[in-house]
Amino acid sequence: MLYEPAPAWVVEASLPEVRPGPPLLIFDDQRRIDEGRLWTYADRAVRIDNPQMLTAIGTIQAGWLPDKGDLIVHRVSIVRNGSVIDVLGQGAKFEILRRERQLEQRMIDGSRTATLAVPGLRVGDVLRVSYTISLSDQALDKEVQATAVLPSAPTEAKFGRVRMSWPADADIKWTATQSVSVPEPVVRDGFATLELKVPLAEAPPMPDDAPLRYRMPPLLQVGTFADWPEVSRVMAPLFATEGTIAPGSPIAREVERIEAAHARPLERAVAALRVVQDEIAYMLNGMEGGNYIPQSPQQTWDMRYGDCKAKTLLLLAMLREMGIDAEAVTVSSSIGDAIPGMLPMPGAFDHVIVHAVIDGEDFWLDGTNYGASMDVVREVPDFHYALPLRLAGADLMPMLQRPQQAYDQVGKITFDHRAGLDVPALFEAEWTLTGGNAARYRAVIGQTADDQTQHYIQDFARGELGDGQVYDGQLTYDEASNTATIRVKGLMTSPWEWDRGVGTRKFGLATQSVQFRPDRARAAWRDIPVAVPGPYSEDNEITVLLPESAKPYAIEGKPSFDAEIAKIRLHRAAALAGGRLTISDRASWPGGEIAPAEVAAERQKAARFGNSQLVLRAPADAQRRYEAASRQDRKRFTPIEAAYARLIEREPDDLDIYRGRAQFRAATWDWQGAMADLDTVIDREGNADDYLMRAALRTEAGTLEDALADAEKAWELEPSLTAAFALADILPYFDRADEAISMLEEQAGNAEQQRAIAMAVSELEAQLGRKEEGLDRIDDLLAQRPNDPDMLNAKCWYQATWNFRAEELADLCTQAVEKAVFSPPVLDSRAMGYYRLGRYADALKDLEAALAVSPELAPALFMRGVVKREMGNREGENDIREALARQPSLERLYARYGIKAG
Repeated sequence: MLYEPAPAWVVEASLPEVRPGPPLLIFDDQRRIDEGRLWTYADRAVRIDNPQMLTAIGTIQAGWLPDKGDLIVHRVSIVRNGSVIDVLGQGAKFEILRRERQLEQRMIDGSRTATLAVPGLRVGDVLRVSYTISLSDQALDKEVQATAVLPSAPTEAKFGRVRMSWPADADIKWTATQSVSVPEPVVRDGFATLELKVPLAEAPPMPDDAPLRYRMPPLLQVGTFADWPEVSRVMAPLFATEGTIAPGSPIAREVERIEAAHARPLERAVAALRVVQDEIAYMLNGMEGGNYIPQSPQQTWDMRYGDCKAKTLLLLAMLREMGIDAEAVTVSSSIGDAIPGMLPMPGAFDHVIVHAVIDGEDFWLDGTNYGASMDVVREVPDFHYALPLRLAGADLMPMLQRPQQAYDQVGKITFDHRAGLDVPALFEAEWTLTGGNAARYRAVIGQTADDQTQHYIQDFARGELGDGQVYDGQLTYDEASNTATIRVKGLMTSPWEWDRGVGTRKFGLATQSVQFRPDRARAAWRDIPVAVPGPYSEDNEITVLLPESAKPYAIEGKPSFDAEIAKIRLHRAAALAGGRLTISDRASWPGGEIAPAEVAAERQKAARFGNSQLVLRAPADAQRRYEAASRQDRKRFTPIEAAYARLIEREPDDLDIYRGRAQFRAATWDWQGAMADLDTVIDREGNADDYLMRAALRTEAGTLEDALADAEKAWELEPSLTAAFALADILPYFDRADEAISMLEEQAGNAEQQRAIAMAVSELEAQLGRKEEGLDRIDDLLAQRPNDPDMLNAKCWYQATWNFRAEELADLCTQAVEKAVFSPPVLDSRAMGYYRLGRYADALKDLEAALAVSPELAPALFMRGVVKREMGNREGENDIREALARQPSLERLYARYGIKAG
């Protein structure tokens, strides 16, 4: 690192007026190519406008490669109120950090970083820093390459330029990407100079699904390479393999072992690739010219690590030793489809792999990847283009995609709903992963603690199935086939949804994620291709076990098809038989592009194909949790109980499992079991919600003093509106309704919460005999929201339950029903109004309609029993008994309204 004035070729920028304008005052990027060396001069001046900028910019950093050149610092200065403070002149020096910045990613590039915390820098100052970095790459001899990013709006700078110069008689090529207009070089004093003012105008918007080459930032590129073949010729000697494997050496013996074990050339190639992938660790060694120059195969074998260059050279040497036609090719792992539009230079690439031709077929072998096998060896990495490194030179070679020979993921999944559609579902699944997908999990086995492995398995299962809990998870790896297998058994919240009494279940199928609606409406976008994801493929076999039913289940949507949309191949076959649904679902994303001329046709094909959603619909008599038989005989819940027991056995300290089991037990009327779980939670670390849930269960069980104690404890832990409502429900049973009113009126909340508070208070006032006051509260709310169906229903319910102003009920409750369109609770309210008016047939009609849609509504079932009883139908007693079995507190609640259970 040196401290010197700027080189003579630099044209120094003058500092613009400090204010007003953007904080970036100078962005100056100047480069010179001369005698096989690249000089890069950077000059930045930034106004420090706030403390955040002071922290972010107050420490200067500059990196360089000492084996290729120097860092030469010219200026570090502070401009304050028009005066210049020379920070370097005051004795400040940079500190050189020798720690590798990317060591955690197993990368050693020999770079150094110079840092300086600028002393005395304040908000309002202008910090100006300028330095030059020289670079001459050992691998390129006298060849030079330079790429500068051209800042564009909305980036702002008062002064900005990118300037490149070189000897006028040198054979230099230049270009700018993204159709940026570049003026002809100006020749002066024997040097040609290109200069662009930046920031450029903001680039026109591009569709998100455009290939990357359309979405890249603009670049200015300058280099000494004539074309891609020259790049190929310059790089080819670095990957010469002649004499790199000595007879009798360990590598030679490994080659002999592979040849003895495998007869076919492709099998030998895969075996060699597996050795390089599995037995040579990845580490980038970019020191001593190593960013382009690979270490020898023997060094790689001895050290057992290497980067992509080292792994490629070792693999290449082994393949050639076996007589397999192979060569090194450079690729870009990030901007592959943009390579043809770049200036020919090695810097366009960031990776090198092996291209082999076996039996006339192209194979692309990446030693830094994992999971090689005969099943995946034909896969084409998504690099788009490769440059073969040949002594005679070569042009870019397209890496054409082809159908995969094996699925990246194969799943076999079973969902067990036989205990009922509205209780937790059991699942059992097995996934087999190939290639790189499998390799990620190979590293987990034996290298992480068991609980960490289980977390990996749990996360994978949730990613595939949604939220659920795994009680038995296994991860295995088959070394022979390079496949990973994940097996799980677990429990998940029921995925069934209910609307107007109809239960439906959707599925997350691979074939459902395919859409093709590219936006090419703008004239400027019509000639832009559409990028297709991939390559990736998966195959899933799904089985859904269903509860017994007299009526059939039904499939809605597309049960079966074979289609290809936007090159994506789709297959589905679904069938219902013998109490189970089976689904075979496969999708393959090929990668690549849809040409502009094909976009309209593919879009029309997708539109004709329509929605590929698959939905399973349950019959009306499908088994539900509230059926009387479930309370009398819980055998069908035994597998769910066993699953919870396994979960607790695995995670005995996870209180959420106890909470989940308590909710399941409460929903299936095992209240004693639910309270036992809550007792465990509360004894260990209960929160307000735990106490409130136990209070609700104790209320149903009739132990009101215990319920009150729990509600009061919840209020003590967290005085929330939920706790206030819980207390307000219990306190009246202890003649403390006035206390409940006072507590509720003290609560704050948004408009909706305030309405809920007002309605709760009106109910309490009615219990205290102040029915007129309670109704006035509801009328005040209704005045604020005229014709609101919720408020109309609240008024209907209030007047009907308390039998207050009964003459208004017919019109009032009918208006509520009409405004609500269709709602079982509103029908229940009107039924109560009809009951008060003695219109029992009308009441029964509304209750039947409400229960047909929401058969779980215990209050409606109770009132149906009451109405039937009034009509002389003895079956009403059965309804009342069933309703009270589901919700015993109804007896106390309706007794307030003067409606007796017996």
